[in-house]
Amino acid sequence: MRLSIALLIIVLSKNLSAQKILKLDDYLELVKNNHPVAKQAQLRVDMSGAEFFAAKGVFDPVLTNESAQKTLDGKNYYNYQDTELKVYTPIGLTAKTGIERSSGSFTVDERTVGNLGYIGLEMPILKGLLIDYQRAALKQARIYQSQTEEEKRAVLNDLYLNAIEEYWQWTAAFQNFNLLDQNLVNAKSRLDLQRIAFQNGERSLNDTLEAYTQVQNIELLYQEAQMDAQTSQIGLAKYLWNNENNPYFLEVDVIPDLIAFGMISIEDRTEELVSTARSQHPELGIYRFKMDALDVERRLKRQSLLPTANLKMNMLSKNYYNFESAYSPFLANNYKFGFDFKMPLFLREARGDYQKTLFKISETNSVISNKTWEIENKIRSYGMELNGLKNQLNTTQSMVTNYRNLLKNEEFRLQQGESTLFLINSRENKWIESLLKNQSLKLKYLKSAYKQLWAAGVLVK
Repeated sequence: MRLSIALLIIVLSKNLSAQKILKLDDYLELVKNNHPVAKQAQLRVDMSGAEFFAAKGVFDPVLTNESAQKTLDGKNYYNYQDTELKVYTPIGLTAKTGIERSSGSFTVDERTVGNLGYIGLEMPILKGLLIDYQRAALKQARIYQSQTEEEKRAVLNDLYLNAIEEYWQWTAAFQNFNLLDQNLVNAKSRLDLQRIAFQNGERSLNDTLEAYTQVQNIELLYQEAQMDAQTSQIGLAKYLWNNENNPYFLEVDVIPDLIAFGMISIEDRTEELVSTARSQHPELGIYRFKMDALDVERRLKRQSLLPTANLKMNMLSKNYYNFESAYSPFLANNYKFGFDFKMPLFLREARGDYQKTLFKISETNSVISNKTWEIENKIRSYGMELNGLKNQLNTTQSMVTNYRNLLKNEEFRLQQGESTLFLINSRENKWIESLLKNQSLKLKYLKSAYKQLWAAGVLVK
């Protein structure tokens, strides 16, 4: 433990110009690219892309071949060879073409002996005309792909918040360590001067003890800051992973962005974020895509209320796609026509399914309204918290300045022989206390500011 603390002291005591600064944006880029949770979210997006690709397979052209042959006692009863290509289209129309070859002494009457080529169409004219299960599945797969993108944003939004809080915790601990390190140096210098003055008979032993007690007091704060800096640096490592999926600790010469920590932008963006969240929040986006998928289901279920009616039409040719004789008026020759019709008399299944879908839509609308209200209230709640912290920050910043001026004045009075070291230490302790309080409020403000961005769902662009 002592060795670890000693190493940390060496690291944090280096000249800042010789150290590498890990900025927040670079840190989040590492989290986005390498953290297992982020990779899992991306895998879900990739899987949805694969599912969409598979869903498009329902419109793949299909080539089939069927053959049947029978011989008995040397007789060729029949020999059938049928080859067909079907092309399914996104508008519900199916185009097909094929060749039939039939021969034998006992072919069935509806088959044409010899070679028969055909080109045909199949089309629903009621149920399935506007949408069917295949087209609905494709539309919902596309919607699901977009939905997983929103789910990824929601996962990263949560992950980023946790990672950002750890980053600022590390930054604040590092800043406190630096502040106390400088104060400890000053206190030790004052102690050395007091010892020299005591040896020269200019100061009493009590003054030396007073200076030494102040060094001990600051050392206690300094040691606590050491442990906080070490603990926060270890906590930051939870979000640091390399390309080989292995976690790692930061290099010894890496420090946080202290300038960004000191330059806090204080502005009220609450209403702007409320407006942005309504249109861009990933959780609301997920529900909107669910509504889109339910709308596809509603249209499909409404189609189920219609009777099934399908038209089938083939143009025929006995000479391999020679359809010249088929172009007589009204297709009076060389064609095959079919019509299917089916209708349940009560439509109870179709009506029940349609009603269930409407209930799902109503339920999802209620969830969206409630979720939107929750998000808006959360954003406004963090906005109120930020306004309160802003007032406290202004107050503590003023206190830091005032205590610093009091300390300087007291040091001047001590040089004139009008003050005591006890008062100097008292002023200094108040100044250090106000410094640490100001740093603590900065940390709270930054965390609250990013929580408001998280509540608005905009930590991830």
